[in-house]
Amino acid sequence: MKASKRRAAILQLMQSRTNVTVDHLIHQFGVSEETIRRDLRQLDDSGYVKRVYGGAVKIEKTTRYLSYQERLNSNYNEKMAIGQECLQLLEEGDSVFIDGKTTCLVFARNIPSSLNLTIVTNSIILAHELISRKSHATIHILGGELDENGMMNGPKVDQELRKYRFDKAVFSCIGVNAKGCYFGKMEAQQNAHTLKEISSNLLLLADSAKINRHAFLFGLPLEDFTYLITDEGAPAGFSEKVKKTSCRLIKSSIQ
Repeated sequence: MKASKRRAAILQLMQSRTNVTVDHLIHQFGVSEETIRRDLRQLDDSGYVKRVYGGAVKIEKTTRYLSYQERLNSNYNEKMAIGQECLQLLEEGDSVFIDGKTTCLVFARNIPSSLNLTIVTNSIILAHELISRKSHATIHILGGELDENGMMNGPKVDQELRKYRFDKAVFSCIGVNAKGCYFGKMEAQQNAHTLKEISSNLLLLADSAKINRHAFLFGLPLEDFTYLITDEGAPAGFSEKVKKTSCRLIKSSIQ
């Protein structure tokens, strides 16, 4: 197993428990003690766990990121199920903005190549994913400064974004609770506010691991979203709160 997948699996394991031990992880993954300690150092440096004597404990709330690949692997089945549900909301001829976060990339992988869409994205990885599948969609990439995650950043992104009007805008976040969604970077926060102004429908994709978590920057209240698409692991209490808003909640079933 690659290191990125193993670290994502460790995070998945820690969703149902408050701590893990090095000995348990060695037995679970069949690797050396040094390998596990290196994994835990990486997860600690990324802000997802706190190393303690003999293992690590879970950090419930964080604004820090794992690498793009590790985030992509984390909760992949949930992201795939969410993407398949989101696909049902697309219509032939739609103009769609798709954010470059990992949940949105998995969603893009579900889009049939035969569907005629106009897609705008801030991610060269997502654009390449669509092009490599010989998609019939017309694809536009926003300009800006390219970061290590293949995403465009800087003031030019918002300037170009305001030139468009979308039937649907699809994006994700770091966390979401009964108040709304949260981001770790100001540019993502600004993009969300701009998309609210220029889009007929806002579609928020968030797997259940993001529910009842918050980050440094508040994005948009739940009432601003047309749909919130999550998985069947979403807490019942949260689901009931969403149903009291104008936002329509969709829970995907993991195959």
